[in-house]
Amino acid sequence: MGGTLSHKSLGKIQRTILTLIWIAPIVAAAAGPPVFKHSDVVFMYSADAAAYKAYGATFVAWGGASTTSSVKMHHDLGIRCTGAMWCLTAGARLLYENTELREAVSRDIEGNPVAVPWLFDHTFKGMPTYFGCTNHPAFRQHVREQVRKAMAGGADGLHIDDHLGTAGSVIGHGGGFCDYCMAGFRQYLKNHATPEQLAKAGITDLERFDYRDWVRKYAATRKEYLKIWRKIPLMDLFERYQVEAAAENVRELGELGAQIAGHPILLSANAPILHEQHRPVVKYLTHIVSETHFNASQGTTRLDDAIKTFEIARQLEKPLAATAFGWDWAHIHATSATELVRVWIALTYAHGQWFMVPHPTRQWCFNNERGTHWHRAPIAEYAPLYQFIRANARWFDDFEWADASGVQTTPSLICTVRRNENRRALAVHVINRDYDPKTDWMRPAKHVRITLPSRLAEGLGGTANLLRYDAAPQTVPIRREGGRAVFEIPEVRLWTVAGIEPTGSQ
Repeated sequence: MGGTLSHKSLGKIQRTILTLIWIAPIVAAAAGPPVFKHSDVVFMYSADAAAYKAYGATFVAWGGASTTSSVKMHHDLGIRCTGAMWCLTAGARLLYENTELREAVSRDIEGNPVAVPWLFDHTFKGMPTYFGCTNHPAFRQHVREQVRKAMAGGADGLHIDDHLGTAGSVIGHGGGFCDYCMAGFRQYLKNHATPEQLAKAGITDLERFDYRDWVRKYAATRKEYLKIWRKIPLMDLFERYQVEAAAENVRELGELGAQIAGHPILLSANAPILHEQHRPVVKYLTHIVSETHFNASQGTTRLDDAIKTFEIARQLEKPLAATAFGWDWAHIHATSATELVRVWIALTYAHGQWFMVPHPTRQWCFNNERGTHWHRAPIAEYAPLYQFIRANARWFDDFEWADASGVQTTPSLICTVRRNENRRALAVHVINRDYDPKTDWMRPAKHVRITLPSRLAEGLGGTANLLRYDAAPQTVPIRREGGRAVFEIPEVRLWTVAGIEPTGSQ
């Protein structure tokens, strides 16, 4: 082709090239090697060198390395690190001081700002903490400035807390009704709603459609709205729009983070994936770092939510570094139930995920009575468990999920099976859930018989190596009963890992 490119065409090409240059780092991170080894020890927030050493830390997941010196300090200790930012709010003080940010908040159907319920105690000179609107240009600029600060030191990754932004105010809190949200929803309907959906909703002029007018036919006040919001027509599409807009915002923040750092980065978000609204963002993440429901007030009787979360992460093929929710930690803070936390750690690793180290100085707690408060998790109580994992890395690293159906054991135990295909070895994780909340202790299970079905037993050697964090290793024989493999664990107190090599390697 002959001719000369116009300034407009040339500018478009230059912008495309720059976009590709800066998209590449985040895509490269997503397609690179695994984020974690299974024996990795992940801190939530940054800590001092002594704490890192006590636990054998390998990664800090929730920020704390925003400067060049802090990144260097972590790298010198052999620890990968992250910067972190917040999509929830500008905070009460900034809202008080900055008119633009005060306008850029999530608003209810009456046009009033929506306060963050769990930050009721975070005020400044009478100013509450309001949800920011991640669809509003002023708040979007604010969160991008946060990314610039968080990644200025060149950290290995970026963590995004409260990634839902405006969508978090929509789901159950009555927000999402500012002008920018309405404009975004109109565009979303143009691209995603079928003619049949629009006709059913009675929308004849989409260009001038304002969802607020529609909602007010059903509820004119926030109080009325919160009673019936799920039943309002188009609400499913409105929620989906907000959630997908939040996910796109995270993708853009990840690209910006890579640009500021100047290298490929890891990208995570606080996404409790047990809840569906947190799943659309996962496709943009290298890994998930999130709070998980352990239901501490009910001891070990309701661990199913956590187990479901681990299974969802496995199905999504994204590693999960977990901690408990603030109300779970508030229970631990009030009761000093350290053994219960050890159960959470064991359960998480047994399911192939990572439980972030209970922080030695600032583990976030929340309840309605005290609001935000902090727990100091004693290193002596938890470090031995993580040291055990690091010391037995050969029974964690490169072991992946195996179907445990057909494994027979005592009903009070949880059993998972992990397989190393290269070594043809099995790691059978056995966790006791017979917890006594009065004494904060596990009632030991004695003479535990483990039966592996033939599809797992094939090719296994004649002994199982029994590993515990609180006892010396043992070796027990494996018997054959038909095609099945049977062995006995003399005692399961909290967590036993049975490592079994293939025939001929023992």
